[in-house]
Amino acid sequence: MLTEYKMPILIAIILCFEGMIYLWTAWTATFRESNFFFVAHELIFEKCARLSGRVSATVNLIVLVMIGCFGLKQIYLANTTLNIFLILVTLFAVNHLIHFFYVYQNFKHRIMVLKIAENKHGFITYMCILLLPIILWSYKELSVVLYSCIVLHLFNVSYIIIETFLIKVKQGQRAYHNRLGILLTTAACIFVLCRFILEY
Repeated sequence: MLTEYKMPILIAIILCFEGMIYLWTAWTATFRESNFFFVAHELIFEKCARLSGRVSATVNLIVLVMIGCFGLKQIYLANTTLNIFLILVTLFAVNHLIHFFYVYQNFKHRIMVLKIAENKHGFITYMCILLLPIILWSYKELSVVLYSCIVLHLFNVSYIIIETFLIKVKQGQRAYHNRLGILLTTAACIFVLCRFILEY
């Protein structure tokens, strides 16, 4: 069972998993030329960013389904469900921080610049992702404002995830897993919205 006391172990598992993603990606992105091995760093970090993003999308989906099944009010009434919810939100933040590192490294090796001014929405969302676990662990009582902020935040994150999946689809790729990601995330958001309406 997930408990707050196991948080360091769970974070360590996420870090190890992301490390395995890097090692696997580095291995598959290594080419042989003139009997020498060289690593295409831009390919490595692009693939790492993509895979770590899918991990975040999966965790986000689990959080949405959990809220849809139980409702935030019921989640906050029991310590067990509340701990699971808080841990999942925290693990999402940790994983997405690593995802940002991969994205940054991808831009760096492609000699591109991440401009905050041109991506204010993404920057604000990242800040909210990092701040939300701190806020939720500090205030364990659910108010109407907190409830609304959590739902709006999850919808915003889900929108960005769907938009990322949609880019791959628009590029003419078959991308069945991206289509599935769009379908599942959209369905989960509708599920949460229905639960929100029922609770209020």
